[in-house]
Amino acid sequence: MMKKALLIILFGCIANLLPAQTPLEISGTVKEAGTGEPLIGVTVLVVGTDSGTTTDIDGKFSLTVPQNTTLRISYIGFTAKEILVTEQTTLDVYLEQESMVMDELVVVGYSVQKKRDVLGAISKVEDKDLTKTPVASAQQALQGRVAGVNVATQTGAPGSPIAVRIRGVGSINASNEPLYIVDGIPQEGALNNISPNEIENITVLKDASSAAIYGSRASNGVILITTKSGRTGEARISYNAQLGYQFHGRLTPMANTEQYIELYNQAATADNAASIVKRQLIQGDWVQDFPDVNHLEEIFRIAPIHSHELSFSGGNERTQYLISGTLFKQDGIIKGTDYNRYSMRSNVSSDVKDWLKVSLNVSGGFSNNRLVSSSGDGYAGEGGSVVRYALFRNPAIPVYDENEKFVDLPSEYYGNSVYNSFFGDGYSPEGLCVNTDRTRKIKSLLVSGSVLLTLPANFFVKATAGNDYNDTEMRGFNKTWGTANRINSTNSLDVSTVKQNTWTVNTTLNHSITIRDSHNITSLLGGEAIRNTGSGLYATESEFTNADPNFVYLGLGTTKKNNNQTEWSSSLLSFFANVNYNYKQKYYLSGIVRRDGSSRFSQGNRWGTFYSVSGGWNMEEEEFMKQADNIDKLKIRVGYGAIGNQNIPLYSYLDRFTPNYYYVYGGNSYDGFAQSLLGNEDLKWETSSQFNAGLDMEFFGNTFGITLDYYYKTTKDMLLPASLPPSSGLAGPPYLNSTGNVLNTGVDLEIFYRRQFNDGGFNISLNAGYLYNQVRDLEFPYYGGRVDTGVYATKTESGYPIGSFFLYEMAGIFQNEMEVLTSAYQGKNIKPGDVKYVDQDGNNIIDANDRVYAGSSIPMVTTGLNISGDYKGFDISLFFQGAFGQKIFSQVNYDIEGFYRGFNVTQRYYNEHWTGEGTSNTQPRASWVAKANNVRASTRFLEDGSYFRLKNIQLGYTIPNTKKWHIDNIRLYLSGTNLFTITNYSGLDPEMTVSTNSAAEGDIANGIDWGTYPVARSVTIGLNLTF
Repeated sequence: MMKKALLIILFGCIANLLPAQTPLEISGTVKEAGTGEPLIGVTVLVVGTDSGTTTDIDGKFSLTVPQNTTLRISYIGFTAKEILVTEQTTLDVYLEQESMVMDELVVVGYSVQKKRDVLGAISKVEDKDLTKTPVASAQQALQGRVAGVNVATQTGAPGSPIAVRIRGVGSINASNEPLYIVDGIPQEGALNNISPNEIENITVLKDASSAAIYGSRASNGVILITTKSGRTGEARISYNAQLGYQFHGRLTPMANTEQYIELYNQAATADNAASIVKRQLIQGDWVQDFPDVNHLEEIFRIAPIHSHELSFSGGNERTQYLISGTLFKQDGIIKGTDYNRYSMRSNVSSDVKDWLKVSLNVSGGFSNNRLVSSSGDGYAGEGGSVVRYALFRNPAIPVYDENEKFVDLPSEYYGNSVYNSFFGDGYSPEGLCVNTDRTRKIKSLLVSGSVLLTLPANFFVKATAGNDYNDTEMRGFNKTWGTANRINSTNSLDVSTVKQNTWTVNTTLNHSITIRDSHNITSLLGGEAIRNTGSGLYATESEFTNADPNFVYLGLGTTKKNNNQTEWSSSLLSFFANVNYNYKQKYYLSGIVRRDGSSRFSQGNRWGTFYSVSGGWNMEEEEFMKQADNIDKLKIRVGYGAIGNQNIPLYSYLDRFTPNYYYVYGGNSYDGFAQSLLGNEDLKWETSSQFNAGLDMEFFGNTFGITLDYYYKTTKDMLLPASLPPSSGLAGPPYLNSTGNVLNTGVDLEIFYRRQFNDGGFNISLNAGYLYNQVRDLEFPYYGGRVDTGVYATKTESGYPIGSFFLYEMAGIFQNEMEVLTSAYQGKNIKPGDVKYVDQDGNNIIDANDRVYAGSSIPMVTTGLNISGDYKGFDISLFFQGAFGQKIFSQVNYDIEGFYRGFNVTQRYYNEHWTGEGTSNTQPRASWVAKANNVRASTRFLEDGSYFRLKNIQLGYTIPNTKKWHIDNIRLYLSGTNLFTITNYSGLDPEMTVSTNSAAEGDIANGIDWGTYPVARSVTIGLNLTF
């Protein structure tokens, strides 16, 4: 007992002599050596433990550690550092790049590469750029961010489809949309279903040398989406929110009531002089106390928008996880429209063994989109655009009657049918906003998992499997309303449900080897199988006796029940290989080959081979460049490849037969089938061949850089519907491989300049793309873009861009009778004040042969300019985006500047219309009779659609010293979107693609404005919060 007591006393004395190991609260900043730029997301880990953290947006971190602890500080592309912490509490850490050129990892086909080793035309967009703009989809956020990529909305309505075109339009009739790959799995419309907050980065593969690995689906480029995942370190909770309001921009100035009546009486007086049937003038007893309503303003509103994202992430050196949820709610700036989306994501990855890594991604979402018709005149069956009806609506018609009900026909309000002639018989746009009952609901689920197996001798196998499920339900109830129930006089319900399911499995064997420290070879061999299935259920019922929403369901309609169901499937089987070689990271050579077999073609034509070869030279590695201290990167890239397009309707190689055709035989009628579509068993792949030459340069410590690419892309064996004579019957034409081809050639330019100082820094980046599109050869022309009954505004033929406008050329206004008599014959009853056209063929007659090429809806130049900076916690960014050289045909001006029925006209027409010799050479006289001549598909309605807009401006402040509140980071910001636009276009918005009228025609009918829902402006406040 005495010995034990002595030992206890002895150890106690020794312990009192040792210094106390009290924990240290340390903080620090991690920056890039050379530039001093803060590094975001750097891992700071206590060696030998799972304790750690990551740096915030300013490169700062804080951590509680014991004394005499070693910290390991690591970041991709930089050399890791280990620092022994003794008594210091503040650390300033500078990480060196692993090489002179930053070895940032870039996602490419089925693998990743160091940026310095990339040979193709590839652009990368980080999450911080995607999340600045409050938009529903990452497609919209991608607009203006990448040179050579044109992004435009079909309309500004919430949830509206987005069109993405990479390096032009290569196909006349097949789809020109790029291929979307999410975490290694192809997904239909991926960017519409993924929140920008869920994305880590987007990589765009623009040329054949980078996209050929995806073979038959890569003709239009490839967009690779990498979603966020967990990181090693302490658990983090992040909350991001945006709240704000949207409002409309410039509206087309319309004539007021007094001006309209003046014009009406002018037109009636002129037309009555030569007509037996006389129009009443708005005068005398017909004049009442007319209101003066701007119906265009009436349909708009100030609309709220808000989004919220909450995520939990973390992990240790072996396992990382992330769970996130996003809520996005947007009310449209036009009444009766909104878009809501809810999504969840989970991601987990784990190094189960040193030689085995597994990962699982699950993301799902639900969206609910309330719609009103936002473009077109109803030709496609959705009803005319509410904007179109608002432009038509006469200012003398009030919105409501004395009972607060919508006024429909003016005769209903004023008590005499003559007022329908005075003020028009169009629908109430305000009533359309309220009474349109149309919704689109989308459920989506994407599940993917991968296994990475590391083998001896630098071999590894990666297997990825995934399932993309999409369920879209459209529901529209056509309610009966209006004067004497004239609108939808028989109510009806249309419901459709379309379900699609795509399974994807791919496996790759990868190998890398270095021979004699100089010859670096990486190779990839793989296979992929894709199976797509789908089904559609379509139902229509009419005459619901009770229009209460609780009683409007299928089964409760009393008549005209029509139901049908469809199913489809397709498969794609592929084998591919890629070999990359470089000598001392100086000289590069790469080759890709892929063999695809598709069920979209007949048995003998299902397989196609696609390939690319490319080379590069890192000149800065040469001895003769070593003295050039200010040149950090000088790389030349060249590539050529052939890639395919299989995007045609399924079963196009087969004849189609449709039921419910009636035949008369022996005096009796029999129900049977008839051929409805002709097939073509000789169909094969559409192929695009592309040459690309690029130059990458960076100077002055990588602070200034230029990337320049030239490309020359031709598309041959184009998949087109044949042009058949009427004598061939009523069956639809078959698809064929055209002997013609389409050229897209241009230049992509990206420039950046960035500097970092002790208290702040700035970054300026500019991208621009120039595009020349031309149909080089084509068997027969394709007409598109209906603008009136039997009248089309575009023609696609050899020698001109796809979807070119072919129009009469307006020469001005006839000023007197002598000018009419001495000019080419335009028809009967042409008078002074009518539109004069150019006689292109000189035969002294204005006819269809005088229509000429007048421009294209394809922008020649697209650009984006981003300017950002920060100083002592404050940050500011400005993002400008523009498109130049495209034309817009304003079909709505056919009517609001063409004098149509009793509809209103623009203020421009009122100010400029011809009233006598010398008064105008731009707008014709007021007349209904003259409409046949004055309203032709002519350059009178063609306008320059170029624009340059401030896409986003943001001012933020990061609150310092938040650790005392147990908060890692708090940032507040104020943001504005689309706050101003510079354009000469007279319509509501120059940004548009194809109207609902011509959606089935695609790019051959772009750029026709029927009165399009405009893009909203918005002001929001935001919060970024991290624990």
